[in-house]
Formats: sequence, C-alpha cells, structure tokens
Amino acid sequence: MPGCQRPAIITRAEWGCPDGATTSHGEPSYTLVTHLVIHHTATSNLAPDPLAVVRSIWNFHVFANGWSDIGYNYLIDRTGNIYEGRAGGNDVIGAHFICANEGTCGIALIGTFVAKGPSPDARASSALEELIAWLCDRNSIDPLSSKFHAPSQLELASICGHLDGNAASTESGTCPKNTLCPGQNLYALLPEIRNSVSNRVRVPDDYR
Repeated sequence: MPGCQRPAIITRAEWGCPDGATTSHGEPSYTLVTHLVIHHTATSNLAPDPLAVVRSIWNFHVFANGWSDIGYNYLIDRTGNIYEGRAGGNDVIGAHFICANEGTCGIALIGTFVAKGPSPDARASSALEELIAWLCDRNSIDPLSSKFHAPSQLELASICGHLDGNAASTESGTCPKNTLCPGQNLYALLPEIRNSVSNRVRVPDDYR
C-alpha cells in the first residue's frame, strides 16, 4: 500500500499572508509530531471570503496576541480548501495548545461548531481526513492510539481536540484552559474521523 499523498495546500503567498512565505517576527522552532490537535477558529461559518478570514486570524494572533505568527499549522475552510498556517514547513511548532505545543500539529476548521457541525461541503470533500491521514503517514502516527504528551503531562489520543488539554495541571494567562474548542459538534466527530483516517493509513506494527 503506497503512502498517503500530500493533499493540495494553499500556500501563505496564495492566501496573502502579509509576511509572505516566511515570518518576520521570529525564527521557527521544530518538533517531533506525536499528536494532531483539532480546533475551530470561532469565526463565522458562512464567511464569503475565507482567505480574508485566514488573514484576519494571522493579524489577530500576531498583533493582538503578540505571537510570532499564526498559531495553527493548517486551516480548512467550509468547502474543503486547506491553507498553510505557520511558516516553517513540516513539524514547525505552532501556538495553539495550552502553551504545550511541542509534539503537536494544530489543524483548525474555519467556523464555530458549538451549535452546528462542520459544513457538508467540508465533510464531503474529506479534506480534514485527507490532511490528517497524510500527517499520520509521514509521522508514523497510529490514528487509533493514545500516547503520553510530556509537555502537557496528559495521556492524549493521537488525534485529539483542543479541549482535551483542559485537564492539564499548568496554566498560563496567555493560554487559558477550559476551552470549548473545537466545539462539541466537531469534537463528537473525532471517533469517526480516527476510524476513517485509520482506513487510509498503513501503520507499521512497531508504532502501535
């Protein structure tokens, strides 16, 4: 069985990141990815210009939060387009998970999924599963596994939700706990997503 192919990803230049392909606010740091953390962006579910939404999230993260770059590694809009997030390429450390970002990759679906689930278009395109499958394949992650995540001191599913970090024993004022992200309707889909990704990925026995 061949490895999962990298899905089409809209680059930072293509979505109009003010910093372009790199960041002018600091040097990227890298990590061995063991956990994929799913988010929502808590923005409109029906925004007519998703590129503008991605730019606004970048602007908020950099200038309101004071981060070096957009916090998410990848974002996905309601029609299934995938956007490159934080500059630096594969395995760059983002800013998305309770100040315990090492070992993680953050994927955000654009929208708010507390009252509603992801759009039929995004689900039908399987963009989220396709991206996760590729990341699992390249990082030898078993989609159905759970592993200890040392930075948060938590045992976490390898594909988890942001709110799974609520149980962490440490807290920073810039990384509050008790989040509802990725929203209960997206969070409820994670078991289905794990199973779907598992059907796409061949995991060597020594990684199980």
